[in-house]
Amino acid sequence: MRRPRRLVLSVAALGLALSATGCAYFSPVQTHDFYQAGDGTNANIEQNGDFYAGVRNAVVVMEEGSDPILSASVVNYSAADITVDLEGTYDGATLFSQSVQVPANSTVRIGPGEGQEAVAVSGLDDVLPGSILDLTVSAGGQSTTISLPTLETSLAHYAEPSTAG
Repeated sequence: MRRPRRLVLSVAALGLALSATGCAYFSPVQTHDFYQAGDGTNANIEQNGDFYAGVRNAVVVMEEGSDPILSASVVNYSAADITVDLEGTYDGATLFSQSVQVPANSTVRIGPGEGQEAVAVSGLDDVLPGSILDLTVSAGGQSTTISLPTLETSLAHYAEPSTAG
């Protein structure tokens, strides 16, 4: 009787080990998809089913007593230099409109820091942090509109570089 009991326990242990390690087999790998990893939002422009251009982690940072700042990354997935147009609106009013030149297969950072391209945002006097703006991204004859959140500088990583700690 000892052999069948050992066999049953061995099979049960093997089944438990396989079921515990196999759960990740059926789960999708998150790194294969773009997702909202930060506080901002993402936009994609596609051509012929492939990524052509995009905006990553777009957010408007508002600090009392200073001008609002657009913070984002503009990405070019193509093999040629392109221009990406960004237009931010709120209740039908244009808050900013800027063209960004992005070299082939590279990224341009938008923000107030060194080595970043600044985008002037105005007309947010009556807009409170937490409001949602619209961001229209255009490139290569295609465009898409996404939600653009507004945040305040209570998080240290959104404070201006000269005041961040």
